[in-house]
Amino acid sequence: MNPIATEALADPRTGALPGPELDAELDRWDPAADESEGADLDELRRGREIEWATRTLTQGEVLDTFAAYCRDELDDVEVLEWSPSRLALGWRRERSTIELRLGYAFCGRLAEDGAAMLLGPIGPKTVERFLEDEGLRSRIALLDLVRLEKIAAVRSSVFVYLEWFLRDVYGVKILPESGFTTGLVERGIISLGMG
Repeated sequence: MNPIATEALADPRTGALPGPELDAELDRWDPAADESEGADLDELRRGREIEWATRTLTQGEVLDTFAAYCRDELDDVEVLEWSPSRLALGWRRERSTIELRLGYAFCGRLAEDGAAMLLGPIGPKTVERFLEDEGLRSRIALLDLVRLEKIAAVRSSVFVYLEWFLRDVYGVKILPESGFTTGLVERGIISLGMG
């Protein structure tokens, strides 16, 4: 079975059931890059390999290192929950989650108590979905650690801390996904004009 379908069906927050609704939702998103059979979902999410200059690591390693950094180094960020593929954090009264995902089927349902940043691949259908859906843009941010690009229009101090962490610990800078930025400008949602 498609690992993105398996992920959606296994997550009770999505409310996904086998059938036409799930099939239609899967068609709206980019397909899975890996069709691994029988692998544990957390293993697949955590095992996505990242190559940065002379360093190779996985999404799971980045999530764990950031969680430990928040717990040990940041006095104003509280680790509320830490599981293999999900990190719930608090900053003052703000609540945010950072979650590893294989795909984004029903992802709008994942932002429960605050903004959610989903770490996984960003493809052209994903960009288009976020351009078309203001509600999705207001609750969910995406970060592709392989491409070092993000789709983010939601505000979260925790997400800023993550970007600072990636810069300071790994020496990488996250850039906006260019197609997303261009699409926002073309639709008149943002302006990059001077003045």
